[in-house]
Order: sequence, then C-alpha cells, then structure tokens
Amino acid sequence: MRRDHRRLMATLAFVGGAVLATPAWAQSTNLTVEVLSSRPELVTGGDALVHIGAAEAPKVSVGTTDVSGIFKSDQKGGWVGLVAGLKDGPNQLVATASGKEAKLTLVNHPLNGSLIAGPQQQPFVCENESHGLASPTDASCAAPAIVKYYYRNRAGAWRPFDPNAARPNDIGMTKTSEGQEVPLIVRQEKGVINRSAYLINILHDPAVGPMPPPFTRTTAFGWNGKLIYSFGGGVQANYHMGRNLGMMTGTDGKFFLEDLGGGFLDFFVTRGYAVATGSLNVMGSNNDDVKSAETVSKIKERFIEQYGKPIFTIGHGASGGSMQQHLIANAYPGLLDGIFPARSYPDVMSFLQPLYDCELVAQVVDKSANKWTVEQKGAVAGKYWGYCVSNGTRYPNARPDNCDASVKDEVANDPALKAKGVRCTFQDNLVNIFGTDPATGFARNPFDNVGVQYGLQALNDGKISFDQFIEVNSKIGGLDINGKVMGKRMVGDPIALRRAYETGRVNVGDGGLASTAIIDVRSYADGAPPAPFDALKDVDVHDGYHSAVMRARLIKANGNAANHVMLTAPTLGRVQTDTRTTGSPLTKMSGDALVMMDKWLTAVTNDGSNTPLAKKIAAHRPADLVDACYPTVAGPFVGAVEKVTDMERCKKLFPFAGDARLAAGAPPSNDVFKCAVKPVDPADYKPALTAEQLARVREVFPEGVCDYRKPGAEQARLAGTWVVFKGNGEYTALEPRR
Repeated sequence: MRRDHRRLMATLAFVGGAVLATPAWAQSTNLTVEVLSSRPELVTGGDALVHIGAAEAPKVSVGTTDVSGIFKSDQKGGWVGLVAGLKDGPNQLVATASGKEAKLTLVNHPLNGSLIAGPQQQPFVCENESHGLASPTDASCAAPAIVKYYYRNRAGAWRPFDPNAARPNDIGMTKTSEGQEVPLIVRQEKGVINRSAYLINILHDPAVGPMPPPFTRTTAFGWNGKLIYSFGGGVQANYHMGRNLGMMTGTDGKFFLEDLGGGFLDFFVTRGYAVATGSLNVMGSNNDDVKSAETVSKIKERFIEQYGKPIFTIGHGASGGSMQQHLIANAYPGLLDGIFPARSYPDVMSFLQPLYDCELVAQVVDKSANKWTVEQKGAVAGKYWGYCVSNGTRYPNARPDNCDASVKDEVANDPALKAKGVRCTFQDNLVNIFGTDPATGFARNPFDNVGVQYGLQALNDGKISFDQFIEVNSKIGGLDINGKVMGKRMVGDPIALRRAYETGRVNVGDGGLASTAIIDVRSYADGAPPAPFDALKDVDVHDGYHSAVMRARLIKANGNAANHVMLTAPTLGRVQTDTRTTGSPLTKMSGDALVMMDKWLTAVTNDGSNTPLAKKIAAHRPADLVDACYPTVAGPFVGAVEKVTDMERCKKLFPFAGDARLAAGAPPSNDVFKCAVKPVDPADYKPALTAEQLARVREVFPEGVCDYRKPGAEQARLAGTWVVFKGNGEYTALEPRR
C-alpha cells in the first residue's frame, strides 16, 4: 500500500538514452519493473514475484535465461510473473518492450539464512515436531511445507476437512467483510522459513477450483484481498525456533485457525482476511524485533508469491506482540500498513526498564527499618505497588540464565556448549545490534540509572519524607552484567545507547510509524485485581500508561499523533463475563476497531494522489474513529456496554499510572534511558531543603542529578529505516535519513 517511497520496488526506465527513476505506480508510457514480493535487494528462496509495466507483452530475461513466458497479463495494463531459479547474490533482470529497456538487480538470499538481522544465533534448537513438521534435514531447520484443510460446522466447531473425501453435510457459512457468503473452509499451510515455523490461513473451498495465480485476484473463495499478521506475546531470549505461532489458537487448542488475542474473537479468517504468522514472531520465544521483522519479510514474501500482493497488511498482537508491531512499523516500514497493538508497549526496552526499577526499589524499601507504607512504595515506583510485587522479577531479561527449557537442555547435553555457556539476557540476544563489550566479552548494556532521583515527585508531594527519599536513592544500586543487584548504580554503555536510538530499538516514532495507521486496543488492567485474586501478588503487568507514552513520542517526533487512536475496555476478571466472549466490552471494542481500520486503510489505498503517506493517513482517518473507552453502563465492572468519547470521563473510569522514571521527573515521552546530569539545584525540591539536606543530596549524587530538560545521553535520531545488521553492532540503513 505504501506508494510514495521505494521500499518495495526499484525501477529504471531508459528513454531516449536518459536514465529516469520512474515509480512503478505512475500512469506513464515508460517501461517499469517492480518486485511485488519483497524489496529487490532482499529477495529470498530463489524466486520473486515481479510486475512489468508495459503496454505490450514484454521480453524478460534473468542473466542469460529468457523468462518471458512466465509473465501473464494482470488485466490492469501490466504483466506479472514469478521469476524462479535465482542464484544467491545479484541477478540482473532485463525487460524490453516497445523499443524501451528496463533493468533491475534482484539480490537473492537463502530462505533460512540471515537477511537483515546479522549473523545467525548459535546454538539454535529446531522444534519442527511441535508444529507437526518433519524433522529438520539440516541445521537450518528446513522441512517440507504441509497443507491441510479445516472447516467449521454449523455448531461452531472446527473439524479437519479432506478435499478428496465425501463432503461433510454440516459445513457452516460465513459472511466476509465484503458481504460475500461462502463456506467456512480454510486452507492452512505450515512450513519453515527463516528457521521459524510459519503458518498461512486463507479461505478456500476446493470444490470451487484451485487457488488462482498471484496475478489474478478473485473473491470466489471469500478472501477479501487483505492480510492480518499475528504477533505473539512474552519477552525472552531466543536460541530456539519456538513452539507457538503468533497469537494463534483454535477452539480445541491445536488447529491454529483463529487469532483470539486482545478481544478479536473470530474476526479475521471468518471475515475473509488471510492470516499469517511465524514462531519467531512470538516475543516469548524471540525478543529480537529485528529477527521478527526479518521473519515477517520472508513469510509475507511467501504469501505474496502464492496469492498476490495484499491490498494492505494489518498487524495484530498483544503485549510482546504490540512491541513487535510498533518496532517493525517504525524501523521496517511497508511490512505493516496498519497495526492493532493490544495491551501495548512502545518497545522492549521501555517494557523492561520499569521492571528493573521495580526490583531495585523493592530491595531497598522491603528491607528498610523505616516504615514504608504500600502507598509510599507505589509513589516511588510511580504506580500501584502490587505491580512491582507481582512483576519486578517476572521477566528476568537481565539474567543470563533467562533461557527457554529447550535451550537449557541443549546446553546441558553438549559439553562444549556447557563449557562456553549461553547468555539469555536481552542485550546478549541482540548482540548483533549492541555489539560486544571488549572488557567483558558480553553484549554492551544499554540500561542506566545514574542521576535518577527516585521518588522526587513523591517527596515534593509530601508523600514520603526526606529521610525516605535519601534512603532509597543512597541504597538503590543497579543490576550488574549478570543481572544481580549491586551496590552501585548501573552505567549504560554509550555505544549500546546510541545504537539503540539510531537503529530504532528505542522506538520514538520518528521513522515509518508516523505513516502507519494505529489503533491501540487496550484491555484495562491497572491497579489491584478484584477478589479472589491477591491484591499485591496477582497484578497484571499490562498497565495502561504505555499507550500514553507512545502518543507522547509520536507528538514529540512528528508534531502530531493524527495516526494514533487509543481505545480502552475493562479486562478479564473485571467484568461479569470473560472479556473474550461475544458482546463483552473488549470484543465489542475490537470489532468496532477492525471495521474502522479497514475503512481507514481502504480510503488511503484508494487515494492515488501524490500526497505524502503520513498526510494521507491523517486525512483519511474516519471522522468517528476517535479516542474512546467502552465501560459497562454501571461503571468499569458490571452492566451493559457503552462507547464513551468524553475522554475526561474515560480518564476517571480508567486512570493510567506511570513508572519510577516519570515519578523522578522524566518527560511524558519517557524516552530517556541515560539522562544528562546537572548539579543539584535547590529549586527542584518542595518544600525547600535545608543546607544540611542539600549537602546530603549532593553526597548521594556526586556526579549530579538528571536534567530531563535536555535530551538523554547518546539520544540520537533514527539513522534511517530498513537497517541491515552485519554483526557486532555494525549496520547500514537501506533507507538512510535524508
């Protein structure tokens, strides 16, 4: 859908001896060449779906091979063909027609090899059997793809479907988003791409005929021409394929036909959307968002080569799935046109930093001889204290042993690996991005808390005493290279910090995210859960302020957030029924959001003007798609559902909290991971501190305190998009910032 940049194509037209760069979508007599399935320099698997813009059948060759015969009319004045047999490396494609010639170099890469994420991780555990796939033939986890069919009967249960057997007499029907009524039969393909298991679901009734070629789009089977890409949650280091597939599940837990996460109950494949995902698109199996983007690129390439380029692609997924959507849309634009981040976070680092702070604050206040109330602890943490009790060490991404059980088994059974060890910290999993610290031999660490005045707002509001303020800041310490609490504060590596900003690991929204339609669908989980849950130990990790942080970053980076809509509904356990059942607040909100997203992106797609995409996104947002909440009529817990667009009322019904950095004075964008420092300033404290108290503060902060009026240390602009990593922190941007 992105038609105002070169991210998915490159074209040269030769006219009268001059070389002209010609967009493939332009209405022109020039000869154009476009790769539909990927960027031309990022082709994988030896084939590419290519479009030739020509008035007559073109003559096409790749190297010395004539491939003209594979190109067929797309009925729109162009020609489409799946060019196969590409060798690894550059392959020059030449097209001629009407006396003109166009050339394009296709750079092919191995299907299960590295593309943009850098040298592949070792060890790596293949888990093909978990996906019903054959055992791998080599270390790349390669296995033959398999195709199965399923149908849903009239009672609502999914069943296997055999196209060669007698047709069941209880096949249910479904109405697609285009209003077409078709049998609810799904073609499911599974296989291995990028060492990741992948899945593609699409409506297809074999009785109607075979699936059409990718240059012919038809609604005969119910596919509406649009793609949903599913992303799974969690946050853990990689080293293995993963046993889950996005947020996919099934009514019996094994067919993986529906994406039921975040309240989208039975909304995707049954309404005609195709669904795709991969096991490396689950952050609980792989917290490297670049590897996730690489996997999306390859799986989407496979999809396009089979079915043609979708009208648009929408990302969906909750928690860790939301992180991937935000990060991929910003750093690798064009893969996702719209996103549905649920229970969202801007990025992985923004998720982890508050958890690290929780652990550090807890080890002070819980051991203190002073009497810290629950409210005082929460005031320092910037949130309900039960959040820190429940989650402070729940996602130990600072710990080297934060490995999946399959990886631990692999290491334990291999003497060489056991001797070497495998580090499963966040930064070690992303060593290709952050690089190796020569002093330790481990990945550079981007986390820092030097100068942070924990509890500053609580002190100024009179919620904690000066002695409590000094106690927490003098004893806070940090996490060492192995994730253990140490007495001194942690110092972020400046190279790691700069690379985090320059390459988009800290997502400030200054890349492709500004040109992405975003509907943030939040199931509200802030504060203490209702009985019978433990008020301190059963607190959900998905507190809501992260949505507001993403909004603030978009405004800071782009001057507006016209492409960002926030919707909120009560979550599981806070209403009388499961939030993922028909008619629940979350499901109603999600259904409304899908209809609006489709309307929004359809309008943008139909806008053939030369207006920049970000402005198209802003201009075509439906007028009734605004920030809203979906409480029950009697409040956030019980009753019928209503839609509320009065955001002052929504804020009272669903108040957001914050975190320790915001409570220490960080800006609303919360994008500072190492602050600039300044000398202790008496004006920062209310009521005024005595000379003795100020001297004590200076003693605790000998290097100074955070100055959040300035950009963070090493806080740089995004260097560009479509960054390709070479290993040890070296990278190049295919789309450098201009």
